[in-house]
Amino acid sequence: MKKISVEDKTQIKQLLYAGNVFGIKGDRFKSFGGFQLWWYDRHLDVCSYCESHWSDGRKRIHQCSLNRAARTLWHNRNSLFLRHKHLDEDKRLMSAGHLAHAGQ
Repeated sequence: MKKISVEDKTQIKQLLYAGNVFGIKGDRFKSFGGFQLWWYDRHLDVCSYCESHWSDGRKRIHQCSLNRAARTLWHNRNSLFLRHKHLDEDKRLMSAGHLAHAGQ
């Protein structure tokens, strides 16, 4: 993960659409080295985010629109990181998003 600065929500959407995975760094997140991971699945046309809190060790995957994801990531832009590994290189993350989508 590397710290990133973004210009606006449009840039966030472009990076998500290109297969990048964002991380929001926070003390409340247990998994992924203290990050909440965000990605966009073009095949399902949905953004997913995975989080795990210290009070509850389970990894939970939630889904939302690309606009909502950009809004949330923009709001947290001061603690925003970009993952080195793209979504298409991480089959576990992709399959977790697909399973969450199928369960809805």
